[in-house]
Amino acid sequence: MLSRVAAHLILGPREEPFLAALLESLRGSAGMVLVNDNSPDPSPHAQVLAKSAFAAEERLAVDRTPFTDFSTARNVCIAMHERLDAGEWMLFVDADEVHAPPLSRIASNMHRVPHGVDYVDGYTWHFFQSFDWYRSIERAKMFIRARPGMRWEGIVHEKLRGPTGSRIAVPYVFGHYGWVLPIERQAAKERLYASLGRPGKMLPPEELDAPDLERSFRDEWHTVLRFRGSHPPAAQPAIAALREKLAQQFAEVERIVPAQQSPADRVRNAMMRANYEQRWRLRALNPLARQLLA
Repeated sequence: MLSRVAAHLILGPREEPFLAALLESLRGSAGMVLVNDNSPDPSPHAQVLAKSAFAAEERLAVDRTPFTDFSTARNVCIAMHERLDAGEWMLFVDADEVHAPPLSRIASNMHRVPHGVDYVDGYTWHFFQSFDWYRSIERAKMFIRARPGMRWEGIVHEKLRGPTGSRIAVPYVFGHYGWVLPIERQAAKERLYASLGRPGKMLPPEELDAPDLERSFRDEWHTVLRFRGSHPPAAQPAIAALREKLAQQFAEVERIVPAQQSPADRVRNAMMRANYEQRWRLRALNPLARQLLA
């Protein structure tokens, strides 16, 4: 019998250009989408949510609890999951992520996961100020077994308490696009983190009020890597729209990176690219990971 999966999503007051793409990318993978929309009324997300296939099929549940911190917001989704008996697994998603087609294969095979495994992770490309450059490929939370009493803790970069089973990762990569959006958005995000008592790590504090693309990210340009893969199909409409809207930003990135990267940077980055690729591809050596992607 196939396992039931519910995606958990929190939304804030900002416009989310990839929200429709995220929801589209979850079709065939999640039986329900549980949303804590903590934006003010009227919600900037209401129309996108209402137009999704999940809403049309009555598989979308939205709570409007006000925001206090990130753990509280995600715990609202857990409460919804429990109240609606939404399934054996929750799928951790963010509004600036878009999944790729293999996610549905993984979701359809979750019933194969032994009871002692509580976490099935994937990997994500962290695109940086452009759809053609990325900073890293990092292991990312995906499927988490819904255990009684589970709760998120911590006001920022929250951690889950409750599930104590083991963790595996599958050789699957999806896109994270939060760092593609204008630098002013990241400055606002880091100001929010600072207000919650945990300053951000990317922008120096002195850059938050008047961020400048080249200057503010001066420590990052040396390490970004050219992207030569394919973006998830569900992301293509949003990418096309943003390529037009942010054309000046992307052109500036194409000027900055070659100017900032030395020959030594490029050699080091080639080695880093190989390390990232090896890191996620070698997960195929795990028999369970192969079964989940079968």
